Amino acid sequence: MSDLRKSVTHTCVKHGKYAGEIIRMEYPGMRPVELPPMCPICEREEEAEKKRREEESRKLLAVKKWRGMNIEPRFYGASFGGFNAYNAELHGYLETCRAFAKKPDGNLVMLGENGNGKTHLAVCVLKAVGGVIYTAYEIGLMLRRSYKGETMEWEVFHELCTAPLLVMDEVEKIKDSESKHNWFSYVVGKRYDRLLPTVFIANCHTQKNCREQKKPCPRCLEYHLENDILSRIIETGTVMTFSSGDYREKIRDARLGRGK
Repeated sequence: MSDLRKSVTHTCVKHGKYAGEIIRMEYPGMRPVELPPMCPICEREEEAEKKRREEESRKLLAVKKWRGMNIEPRFYGASFGGFNAYNAELHGYLETCRAFAKKPDGNLVMLGENGNGKTHLAVCVLKAVGGVIYTAYEIGLMLRRSYKGETMEWEVFHELCTAPLLVMDEVEKIKDSESKHNWFSYVVGKRYDRLLPTVFIANCHTQKNCREQKKPCPRCLEYHLENDILSRIIETGTVMTFSSGDYREKIRDARLGRGK
């Protein structure tokens, strides 16, 4: 076989004339085959389209994965690199979450008011480890559905107790009841015994940081959780209290020219 090339000027119906080489392939006992040169612009466009389709496919697969984790669309693009750690406190918590994502051991407890980036960081950890995220209220709804026969109770508990990582958001919002404490204690206890990591998020503070005279107040974590649950969470947990203020309000103020 021999490869003979000769330079020619070719015409593309889309992009006009271009220079290229005709490749003439000669095989013993066979008629020569000539391969015309491809338009370089068409070639670049095809490569770009291939990359676009691959990227689109990658995004669709990622979205399917995030949905399976119950991640909301707002956080599809959440990443450690995209987290705005604009002060020392947030930078420290960012590094804590990065380390936890690499070696998920025990619990993370994220406390603080809305808009501090707690859920963003928790989702970043979840994406790295795998598992599911639910608000405590969502879990209550799932269990009530099981009581109505719409699903099986054991299926709900199986997912909560076996997920590689469980992120439980808004633990302070679920209606206080004996049933709540029963399922909450069961899930926390099972994951504790199985050495499975859990992230707890609450828009509140600890009794230690409470400024009210009567403690625990309704904004205290201790007000919502019983002692057996608290001990299991804190014993193997890292508590992070976010106090940087609502970042969304800072953005609104900046857009409106208020403050600095």
